[in-house]
Amino acid sequence: MKKGKRIKPKFPIEYRLLIIQRFKEREGKTVTLVALRTVNEFTSFRYEIVAGLEVSGQMIRLKIHGLRAPQVTIPGTGPALFREEHEQFRGLYTVAVSKLDREENVFSVRFDGDMVTVESSPRNKFVEIVTNEEEW
Repeated sequence: MKKGKRIKPKFPIEYRLLIIQRFKEREGKTVTLVALRTVNEFTSFRYEIVAGLEVSGQMIRLKIHGLRAPQVTIPGTGPALFREEHEQFRGLYTVAVSKLDREENVFSVRFDGDMVTVESSPRNKFVEIVTNEEEW
C-alpha cells in the first residue's frame, strides 16, 4: 500500500512574540517587556527558549538559538518561554526575529506611550507579534 507524503502547512506560526509597555511599581518606571513563547505546548517539561535580544538605535534584533531543558527535572506542561525587559521604547522600531536556519521575519512596531502597534509585518511568517497579554 502506497503511503502519501505528509503535507506541511504553508508558513505555520511557530512562535508568538509579546511586546508590551508595563509599569514597574517597585522601580517607579515604565519598561518594555519582550516575551517569546512557542505555539506548541510540551507535556514533559517547561522548556526555556535560548535567545539573544539586541537593541541598537531603532532596531530590535531577537535571535532564536533553540530550546534548553530545565535545570530541575520536575515535570510540567506548557510552552517554552523567553522573557526580557528593557527601558521603555519610544518611536518607530524595526523588529527582526531570526532562527538558526537564518530565516528572518522583519516587522515595524510603533511605541507611543503605553500603546504598542504593529505597523507592518511579513506576509509569510513564523512568528506573530501580539501587543496584548490576553492574546499571548
